[in-house]
Amino acid sequence: METGKHGLRRELRLWDLVPMQVAIIVWLGWTGFAAKQGGSQVVLWLLAILLFYLPLAAVVMKLSRDLPVEGGVYQWVKAAISPFAGYLAAWNLTIYTVTAFAVIGSLLGSGFAYAAGPSGAWLGNSKPAALAITTAACLIAWFFNVRGLQLAKWWSDLSAVLTVVTFVMMLYLLIIALLTMPPAAHRAFSLEWPGFSILTLSVFAKMSLSALGGFDSSAIFAEECRKPENDVARSVLIAAPLIALMYIIGTSAVLAWIAPADVDLAATIPQLLQAGFGQTLLGRALTLIVVLGFSIGFLASMVIYVGMVARLPMVAGWDGLLPAWWSELHPVYRTPSKAVAAVTLAVLVLGVLSLLGAGNQEAVQVSVGAGGAALCVMYLLLFSVILFGKRSSIPRPRMWIRLAALAAFCVSLIALVFQIVPLGDVSNRVLFALKVAGTIAGANALGAFLYWRGSRRQPG
Repeated sequence: METGKHGLRRELRLWDLVPMQVAIIVWLGWTGFAAKQGGSQVVLWLLAILLFYLPLAAVVMKLSRDLPVEGGVYQWVKAAISPFAGYLAAWNLTIYTVTAFAVIGSLLGSGFAYAAGPSGAWLGNSKPAALAITTAACLIAWFFNVRGLQLAKWWSDLSAVLTVVTFVMMLYLLIIALLTMPPAAHRAFSLEWPGFSILTLSVFAKMSLSALGGFDSSAIFAEECRKPENDVARSVLIAAPLIALMYIIGTSAVLAWIAPADVDLAATIPQLLQAGFGQTLLGRALTLIVVLGFSIGFLASMVIYVGMVARLPMVAGWDGLLPAWWSELHPVYRTPSKAVAAVTLAVLVLGVLSLLGAGNQEAVQVSVGAGGAALCVMYLLLFSVILFGKRSSIPRPRMWIRLAALAAFCVSLIALVFQIVPLGDVSNRVLFALKVAGTIAGANALGAFLYWRGSRRQPG
């Protein structure tokens, strides 16, 4: 197996990257957040695609061709703006990943509760069960990422297949609703223009960044791709139309069966399947199969994300900003095994903390808010490469790419402000906002301190 200059193995081809894009970007649970907006969800998705999704794809395609190096956004921001900015971009992407997957126990526990029926309802609010699921997920992510991408990449293939299967079931339920249910169900696929409100802006922000972000992520594996200067951009072109279609149709299916106010943000897909297939033996069997597939798909996404994020401290270690052990590769598998262990441990610790004093839905929303804020910071820095970057040899982008980057930069800024607004019921909205704001501020202060410590270790 060919290796890059740092000893990493080049495991990824184009047709490994395409399902990886689907696995990284698509979490059909976001259809629940979008469904909270009702019949205007189609227009909101289209606006998010136009103002953020397509600009992000264009920016990633350009930068992956101009600077195809391991570390992706870390290297791009470092080269164009400053080493500190690059470090913060990587740090915030790490925060996003850790917070997003820290609630895997709550999400999967709620899903299993729906699938099991009345006898398993306790799983939806069981903190011991959520903790056990989180622990098992972390062990799986650690094991497969230590073994290497030649094994871990099969998880992205599995995730993409299961995501498509789940989408097909949602499409089937949408068709059934349109053919057999009252005209009110048809509003789920309407072109109703959204009204202006705090809730609308909050939904739009979360849809844009958290649901549609991620095209930049596979570029982090550049030195582990066979042809990084071409294949990352091609994978974006192939995956983008399918991803957009899945989100719009999936949200329409949710709204065809469930009223916006009744959508369960912690278990949208199981709730939809239960509503569509009912409590018959066949309905429960189908719900169980799809919920298990959806759960395995989410776990597969976690495996890929943990491996991806572990590459960021590895690259920072190459630059001397972190101790050298972060960059040490396993002697047999040539993976950053110590960085992988640190990331999985961080997910587990935050998973425990997220369950303190909150139900599953609130734990999910706090984690989504803090992770979303970190993602906003990362994207603000990424789009700044196109808008304000002066230090690099990256060719000056064309005007249309700069305009696209400006639109996405503005969306990211709006999204950052609205991460403190919950979409569902929480025990205390002010306390919720303080939890989200405090988490992201404290995390970035810690990141800045670690950068300062690392920079002091470097020779003058």
